[in-house]
Amino acid sequence: MVFESLVSEALPISGRASFLRKDFNLSLIESIQYLVEACREVLPASLFIQVQQKMNNLKPDHKLSGFLSLLHYELFNAAEKNDIKQVNSIIDCLNAEELYVENLKFLNLADLDACYLTSVKTIFSQEIKREVEFFSLSSSDFNAMEMALQKGLSLYKDAFPDFYEEFEQLIGEILLLKAKGLYQGSSTDLYGMVYKSSLHNWEKITDVFEFFVHEQSHHYLFLVNTKDSLLLNPTDIHFSPIRKERRPLMGIYHANFILSRVCYVLDKALANDVIPMEERPYCIEFLEKYKECFYEGLKTLETHGQFTPLGKAILESATKLVNSIPLKSTKKIA
Repeated sequence: MVFESLVSEALPISGRASFLRKDFNLSLIESIQYLVEACREVLPASLFIQVQQKMNNLKPDHKLSGFLSLLHYELFNAAEKNDIKQVNSIIDCLNAEELYVENLKFLNLADLDACYLTSVKTIFSQEIKREVEFFSLSSSDFNAMEMALQKGLSLYKDAFPDFYEEFEQLIGEILLLKAKGLYQGSSTDLYGMVYKSSLHNWEKITDVFEFFVHEQSHHYLFLVNTKDSLLLNPTDIHFSPIRKERRPLMGIYHANFILSRVCYVLDKALANDVIPMEERPYCIEFLEKYKECFYEGLKTLETHGQFTPLGKAILESATKLVNSIPLKSTKKIA
């Protein structure tokens, strides 16, 4: 009951994300330790000892790099295929990589080490149903994006300290890239890292706020989902309120949770004059669209979803958020 009361509220609660992240980190470290031990016979003795000591010394209450999740993913696959060369290569990376993230890092996909590049591209594009084409992001475009996101983050921190605290506890790295077919996103195989494409909406405060709330909400709900299934039929396929293609119910559940929080933040940002005057019509139109999408998704979930008690409680909390937002006129301001 204590756990349910802690995580069922759709709005952030101080310390909650840190508590959940620590538990996830501990499980991740233990899984890597198990895999390293399982690969012991194919590793040089000195390398095994070094990486074993490094894993033993990792502190789960610290924020860990998304690359640790990636290396876990790669090590599991290599071990399963008995690819000894790849296992050794991954263990070398584990031993050499800086795995803590003290402050938010902005990374350019074009600058990633070759040992990560292919995997990162694959992970971030594998769930996309459209063709993805990658380009090199210039240093000037990277700097412009970083500046815009940093500006948005500063406003976010001042206007929504509760959401900012959750973001800071869950997100360690923002990967900036240039790609056709990719917009923004994250993956559990790179937990703690999110990406944003230079070809998709990053110059307006509305879009920057949406990006932050969207990706931290995915991260938060994933942690909750490791403890509770939320849905008893998560893989059933139904109409999606945001994407054109039909999606599993768990994807629709994630979407509705995200939509509720984005609507809440944008509504408060408008009410408190955080959104620039020239951007208000865009933000209002954006907000009303997201409210419509929420209710479309809610209809699908209520018709087809089979919820756990916690899954139902979280959705009810999210629905209250959206219901509390008054209808705003989308009439253009001259």
